[in-house]
Amino acid sequence: MSNFIYVDGQYYRKDNARVFVNDRGYQFGDSVYEVVLFRNNIFYDFEDHIHRLRRSLKSLDFNLNKSDKVLFLICKYLIKLNKISFGSVYIQVSRGVFDRDHSFNKMKLSPVLVIITKNNKTDFLRNATGINAITLNDTRWKYPDIKTTQLLPNVLAKTEANRKNAEEAIFLDDKGFVTEGSSSNVWILDNNDNLFTRNLDGSILPGITRKTIFECAKLNQIKIIEKKFTQKELYNAKEVFISSASSFVTPVNRVDNKKIGNGEVGFFSKILRKTYFEIFE
Repeated sequence: MSNFIYVDGQYYRKDNARVFVNDRGYQFGDSVYEVVLFRNNIFYDFEDHIHRLRRSLKSLDFNLNKSDKVLFLICKYLIKLNKISFGSVYIQVSRGVFDRDHSFNKMKLSPVLVIITKNNKTDFLRNATGINAITLNDTRWKYPDIKTTQLLPNVLAKTEANRKNAEEAIFLDDKGFVTEGSSSNVWILDNNDNLFTRNLDGSILPGITRKTIFECAKLNQIKIIEKKFTQKELYNAKEVFISSASSFVTPVNRVDNKKIGNGEVGFFSKILRKTYFEIFE
């Protein structure tokens, strides 16, 4: 963790940074967040992340009275204070502080902004070796397209995956269709080299990296189809990979101990990962 953290208008050393116990983010998960990667003072998709942050705020019926430029300058200054060249910025906005009550109707609340930087000690790898994943029933609330801090089902799912020597858990809806990973969007390549990812039907987060992969695919003349696919189609895919701000394009070699393709990183996963980094460089 960094030495300096921004909390509600002030910069603090991490040992002195505090959020009040009656903050609604702490008590109810009544807050939203974004994570933005940066490298050598270049932010990856900063504008898109802030746009999604504001969309999440609007969905929860409150707003942050700080411009995009101010948020950008706070993040840049934190990076400078913490002397970080490669890492991520965590931005969280809670509804505010008030005596505990489920309803926020007629409360005079002022949103609380917290920003933390994280130093990545090792640089990203151009070529990923691939990961293992498991599937689990999707037990999250009905609005996963809003990026809130209500992440307990995701935490439990990721932990279950780790206990089974896997790095990601892939959720299945009540009809057996893949939704997304505990912290990622999911993609499959069929035997005709068509790339599938679930459509934005409200059951998945509209990933910012997901959006960039559409650009990567276009540059490589890869066809993307936004459509639901089943657990069986996941197992039988030629390639599977996940995407997120921290995983970029990460190949999945096994799902539920079943080999995907030949069990090795595929060509399409490699080329999309390579193109992703080239876009920002």
